[in-house]
Amino acid sequence: MFLTIDIEITNRCNATCHFCPRDATPHQGIMDVETFDKSLARAVEYREVVKEVSGLEVVVSLCGLGEPLINRNTVSFVRKVKAEGFRCSMSSNGALLTEQKANELLDAGLDEIYINISDIDEEYERIYNLPFAKSCENITRFAELAEGRCTPVIILVDHRNDREHIKAMQAFWRERGLKRFHDYSVINRGGALFVEHMQFEQYSEMVRARNDLTDGGAQPLCGAPWGFLFIGYDGNYYLCCSDWRKQASLGSVFDYSFLQVTRQKLAMVVSREPVCKTCNHDPINMLTEELRALNRGEVTAEEVEKLTQSLRSVSQDIDVALGELLRYGDNHPEGMITADIIPVVATS
Repeated sequence: MFLTIDIEITNRCNATCHFCPRDATPHQGIMDVETFDKSLARAVEYREVVKEVSGLEVVVSLCGLGEPLINRNTVSFVRKVKAEGFRCSMSSNGALLTEQKANELLDAGLDEIYINISDIDEEYERIYNLPFAKSCENITRFAELAEGRCTPVIILVDHRNDREHIKAMQAFWRERGLKRFHDYSVINRGGALFVEHMQFEQYSEMVRARNDLTDGGAQPLCGAPWGFLFIGYDGNYYLCCSDWRKQASLGSVFDYSFLQVTRQKLAMVVSREPVCKTCNHDPINMLTEELRALNRGEVTAEEVEKLTQSLRSVSQDIDVALGELLRYGDNHPEGMITADIIPVVATS
């Protein structure tokens, strides 16, 4: 197991995918070198805390909401991450992943690259608004160059709700030397899907979901803010990588460490910030959707119970880990700032 620190080196993108909220993001930008260096220094600090508290590996990902290769400093950022001893990953849609850029990234020591490409040919060009032939050539060539050095992973978003299409995409890329795939359903990240059926609060199933997950008095805790620690392009810590509107800021890397913002983050998770209330990652919302599927006859009661137990287990694990982290913070010289000290930074 490992913990990921996600540094968003830009939230700008050269694609226009309809299933991504990027175009509705209220402010966009590119991380500068000074902010990146401070973010990486905070990652180094936190790695020492994690090592003592849990022993988990800490991985640095250059991801966020945008296309990292738009940032002209991406290669040097990878090199800096590797110089600090981290495993380094990044995401890309492949359109800017030229052979020259591929060689530069590989020479810098990139460990994994997650390539987001869910369609081919004319459909790709319609959805992504990028030239498919060039993207396909770039991705295929990267796979050849990366053999034994870096792991490329094709990310497939099932935006059609069509499993046969996903299987066809996997077969297409296997023929071109790609070996690893992750596929995902379209999810409502922080309220990114502006459709009525995703507004969870209006459903009676939510009452049952909340009751089922709080059985015994435990507060259901979402794993996303703890498994993926997120720094935005502007140098602010955010509650979660799903906070694409950047509503729930925890303060700047120039002012606070990861450890110092932990209590603030916990307070936001427990209160279920607005970004959480319409997000699929939230355990109450996740179970609400499963209960709605049960009512439609799409899943069984056994499947609902399995998910309920899984969400309870995850929440309990988070609770134990947070307890260790909070105790560490209480005994650490810098301590941890109380939840009401750090102002919520509204960026626009």
